[in-house]
Amino acid sequence: MFLKFEEWLIFQQTREDLIGDLARVLRKQHADHKSSRGKPDEHKSWVDVVIGIAESGYIPVFNDAWQEFVLARQEAKDSLD
Repeated sequence: MFLKFEEWLIFQQTREDLIGDLARVLRKQHADHKSSRGKPDEHKSWVDVVIGIAESGYIPVFNDAWQEFVLARQEAKDSLD
């Protein structure tokens, strides 16, 4: 199973930090993440979402969240191997 950022983000909504705030903002705004044709670039599409609906102060928070997500996705992959 391939972990998606949107799935990971849902579980972050209960956090009491900036990543939790970002997760709640994105969920509250009903951020619909749409993939483009061809191979989707999940990171770029989420950057576009964050820039489009969140305050610019959330960009570094998104970067931190993305790094945590990448680690979580790798751990999930490793546990299946």
